[in-house]
Amino acid sequence: MSVIKSVRPRKFLAALSVLFMVVGALFGANVASADSVQYQSYQRASQTEACAAQVGETPWQASWGADSSWKPSWEQWANNGKGGWTCGRSITWARDSATRTYALGDIGPGGGLVFLISGGLTYEMAPKAWGAGESGLSWCDTAPIDVVGTNTAVGKGAANTVAMAASGSCGSNAAAAVLAYAPTGSSAGQWFLPSKDELNAMCNYSRSPSSPALPSVSCYGTAGSTQDTTFASSAYGFTISTSGRPYSNYWSSSQYDNSDAWYQDLSDGQTTGHADKAVYALRVRPVRAF
Repeated sequence: MSVIKSVRPRKFLAALSVLFMVVGALFGANVASADSVQYQSYQRASQTEACAAQVGETPWQASWGADSSWKPSWEQWANNGKGGWTCGRSITWARDSATRTYALGDIGPGGGLVFLISGGLTYEMAPKAWGAGESGLSWCDTAPIDVVGTNTAVGKGAANTVAMAASGSCGSNAAAAVLAYAPTGSSAGQWFLPSKDELNAMCNYSRSPSSPALPSVSCYGTAGSTQDTTFASSAYGFTISTSGRPYSNYWSSSQYDNSDAWYQDLSDGQTTGHADKAVYALRVRPVRAF
C-alpha cells in the first residue's frame, strides 16, 4: 500500500468548532492501489482540555478499523508557527479493495454485506433497499424458455445471470434489474442473481452470521430456522412476509426446467421450491463477487 503523508496548512484557525480536513498527498507508483487518508485537527484552549468529537463531524465506517479517536499533541505549525496545543487524528475515508482482506460481516467495496468467502472470491449482498426487485420481479417475461447453461453451484450465479440476460425471453425483469444495479464502489454488470447454492449460503448467513453453515448444508431448520435478530433488523435483513405474494420467496438464477426456476423461502429456509418463471413475481437480492 502506498505511503500517505498529510499536508499541513500554513495558517491555523483558533476556533475550536473548526475542523481542518486535509487530504493526504500520495507517494508511490500506483495511486489507485492506496487507501485514501485524511489528517484532521483543531486547536485546544489548553493542554488539559479534553479532545472531543466536533459538531458536524462525519461518522466513519467502523468496519474499516480506522482509529477515529482524537489525540492531543503540541503542533509547531499552529498559531502561525508559534506553536499550540491541538487535537488531531488520521482517518481512512476510502479503502482500496485490492489491499484489503475482508471477513464475514464486513461491508464490501460495493456497500454490500460480506456473507460468503469461497473459491478465492468474497461475496457481498446488496441491502434490502437496493431497488424495486425486493418487492418482486418475474424471472422471465415468457415461459417456457430454456436458458442453456445455468448451474446451481457456488460461483455460477454471475454466469447464470449473463445467460438469462442473453436470452430473448429473459433479458429483462430479474436479470436486467440486478445487472443495472450500480451503487458507489461498483459498476453496472458486476452484480448478479445468486445461484441456488449461493442463495442458500445467504440464508445460512442470516441464521448464524458469526459461523454460517457451508453452502452445501440446507438452510432449512438450521439454527432455529429463523433469521438472527441482529441481521434481521439490519439494512440487509431479508423481507419476511406470511401473507400476500411474494411472501418470503427469493429467486435464484438457477433454472429448474424450461418452465420453472429455483427459489428459496427465507422465512424457513426451504430450498425445494421452484416456480413458473413468467407467472410469479418473487423477491430478488443482488450479490457481487470480488
